[in-house]
Amino acid sequence: MRAFLLAATVLASGCMDDTLAEDTAYRRLIDAFDSEAQCLAEGNLAPCYQTLTLCSNGHVRMDLEARPKDGEYNLADSSVAIARFIDMRVEFDLETLQSTQLPGRHPWEQVTAIVYDCEP
Repeated sequence: MRAFLLAATVLASGCMDDTLAEDTAYRRLIDAFDSEAQCLAEGNLAPCYQTLTLCSNGHVRMDLEARPKDGEYNLADSSVAIARFIDMRVEFDLETLQSTQLPGRHPWEQVTAIVYDCEP
C-alpha cells in the first residue's frame, strides 16, 4: 500500500517535477530509547524523535540532534530523495524509508504533521 501511495504521489507531481507533490514528514525514535513511553518517562524535555521533512517546494528540514538543518532536495528515480545540506548529503529511499547516511536502530515512519516547517 505504501508503494502505491508513493507512486500515486510521484505521478500526481507530474513528469517534469522533481519534488514530492505534498509536504511529507518522517520520524524515528532516538536510539537512546527503546520506546516512546521510556522517553516520556525520563521527564527529559529533549525530543523523543529525529525528524525529516520533505516539502513540495524542494525545501528539506532534518532534525537529528535538536539542531535542525535546512537544505534542498530533489527526487532521483522517483523513489529516492537526495537532500543537500551545507555539511552533508543524504539519500533517503522513499519506498524502504531508509538511508545509509542516517544509521540508527529504529525504523523511520511516515507521519502526518500538524504543521510542516516548509519555508526556506
